[in-house]
Amino acid sequence: MAAMLEEEDVEARVARLESDVAHIRSDVAEMKIDLRELRHDVASLRDQVHKGNASLREALQTRDASLRAAMLKGEASLREEIRTSSGTLRENMQKGDASLRREIIRASLSDKIWMLLLTGAMLAVMARGFKWL
Repeated sequence: MAAMLEEEDVEARVARLESDVAHIRSDVAEMKIDLRELRHDVASLRDQVHKGNASLREALQTRDASLRAAMLKGEASLREEIRTSSGTLRENMQKGDASLRREIIRASLSDKIWMLLLTGAMLAVMARGFKWL
């Protein structure tokens, strides 16, 4: 009798294990289906990201080209402005240089006249002091 009870108990356990295995198999099958769906979703998402990156790259390239063109135009106009302003600056400096030379020559001439007068006055004072005059 104990052997029969034990055998029935073992059969009940085996039946229970078989039902558990059936549930596990169905769960694994569902997981495989979910995994396939996820792979498909990931692949479509990857394609969308690649398309988005490509369009973003194109937009960046067009903006880069337009910015580069604007910078080159600005650079050319700036170079031209620098050339014209440096030309006028050069002319102004040459005019200032010529007027400064004239002032230096005048000042030098006036200094020579004053030195000549002072030398003459000193000689006159010395001549009176030594009674040469």
